[in-house]
Parts: sequence; structure tokens; C-alpha cells
Amino acid sequence: MKKLLILFLAFTLNACNDGDFDVPVFEFTETVNKCGESVLYITNTQKTEVLVLTLPPKAIDTIVKAQDFPISATVTATYRIVDKAIGANYFCQDIPPLEPKIVKEIKADDGGIVNIITIEVLTNGAITSYNHEITISNLLLKDGNERIYHENFVFGTLKIKN
Repeated sequence: MKKLLILFLAFTLNACNDGDFDVPVFEFTETVNKCGESVLYITNTQKTEVLVLTLPPKAIDTIVKAQDFPISATVTATYRIVDKAIGANYFCQDIPPLEPKIVKEIKADDGGIVNIITIEVLTNGAITSYNHEITISNLLLKDGNERIYHENFVFGTLKIKN
């Protein structure tokens, strides 16, 4: 009887399957990249996972202020996984490149808010650059199968020289 019970338990434990559920790690480098005046993106160290923000024109400027942009049709956040590392000009091209191939893309739902705080950086009393501290509140990325939620996601700091 013991052998039968052990065999049954071994079979049951071996037969368990947690499915094909991959939860993204969301560990990006601290470097915020800018393309044009309205596209910002961060990557993981292998440059195969990307989080892209599309902002309205003039959202990144040289005026000290705090701004909030609701995620909408014009302000977007997109999480993308690609099969190879992206190059430095991947998002700066007029026509999207064929390589690397997009493995997965998940867009943010309305309801999230992109928060940007712009501050001056002073050196010897003179403004030398501006830091744009970017966070996303209530970031909800979802497609038909997955939901990724971050209550307060630190996107990073974009540094613009004066």
C-alpha cells in the first residue's frame, strides 16, 4: 500500500504543470534614451526588453515644473520584447526596421499617469543642464493573456545639457 501511495504521489507531483506563464522581470538600466522630441525609452542590459514612452511635443523642455500626462491615445507606454539587441537608432528611424523581430508587445491601458518633474542642475551658480525625473503611476500593461501592474514605476531620469 505504501508503494502504491508513493507511486501515486510521485506521478501527481511530476504531472503538475504551471503553464507557459512568463512574468517579465522589469529590470531596466538607469539610462533614459531620447529620440526626437517625444519618444523616450529604457532597455534591460541585453537591450532585448524595452519600455517606450511617447509624450506630447514640448513635454521635455527647460522650464522647472512638475507635469502629469494621462496615458491615452497620444501619450503611450509600450513594453516590447525583441529577439536581438536593439541599436541606438532603433526608435529614431522613420521606417521601423525589420530586425530585430518583435517577440511580444504589450500596451498600457488608459488610467496610468506619466509624471515628469523638471529641475535645474547648477554648477558654480550657472544652469548647466536639466534633469527630468520620470515616473509612471498606475501603470497597467495588458493584452489578451497578461496583465502587468506597477503602482509607482520609476522610469528614470533624463538629463538634458543646457
